[in-house]
Amino acid sequence: MRSTLVFLACLAAALAQDPVKIHLYYETLCPYSIDFVINQLYPTWGQLKDIMEVEMFPFGNADYAPDGNGGWTFTCQHGDGECFGNMVHACAKHYINDINVEMEFVNCLLSDDYPPSAGEVCSNAVGADWAPIDQCVNSIEGQNLLHDVAVIQEQLDPSLHFVPWIIVNDFFSEDQVTACQTDLKSVVCNAYTGPTPAACTSYGKYSHPSNRPKVTWS
Repeated sequence: MRSTLVFLACLAAALAQDPVKIHLYYETLCPYSIDFVINQLYPTWGQLKDIMEVEMFPFGNADYAPDGNGGWTFTCQHGDGECFGNMVHACAKHYINDINVEMEFVNCLLSDDYPPSAGEVCSNAVGADWAPIDQCVNSIEGQNLLHDVAVIQEQLDPSLHFVPWIIVNDFFSEDQVTACQTDLKSVVCNAYTGPTPAACTSYGKYSHPSNRPKVTWS
C-alpha cells in the first residue's frame, strides 16, 4: 500500500511539471518572424503543446503616438500593412481566447502571400468568428489592443532590438534565439524537466547555441 502511494505521489509530481514557456515578439511581415512561426513554432507546438505554454506579441520594431482623438497611430518596420497585420493578430488574440485556435490562426495568417489581408480567410478556416475581430481592427479598440502589446514589449529587459525576439522560461539570449530558430523542438525538449515525451525521445542534449551558425535578423 505504501509503495503504491509513493508511486502515485511521484506520478502526480511528474505530471505537475511546469510547461516550457515560450514568449514570441514578432512582426507579421518580417520574413524571419514568418519563417520561425511556420517552420519552428507551429510544428513544435503540434508535437509538444502538452509541455508548452506559448504567448505571441505582434509589434516588434514599431512605434506609436497618440492620434489626438483618444486613439493611436503606428509606424511599422515593413509599412502600414504590417501595422494592420499586427492589429489583426492583437484583435484575434483578444477574441479567440484559445491558444490552440490562436496558433492555427497565426500560422494560417503568416502562411498567406500577404498576411495583413488574410484575417477573414484564416478566421473562417479555424472556426473563429470574424465579425468581432473585424470590428476591432477597424476601431479604436484595435488601436488600444495593439498599444497594449507595445507597452508589454517596452518592459522587456534587455530591450527588443530585432525580431523574432524569443524568450524561453523568462530567459533571453541571442544564442538562445539562434538555437530556437535552428531547432526549437530540441530547445523545448531539453528545457522540459518532466518525464520525456515520446516526441523528445530521439533528442540528446543540443550543442551549445554559440556553436551554431548565426542567423541574420531584421
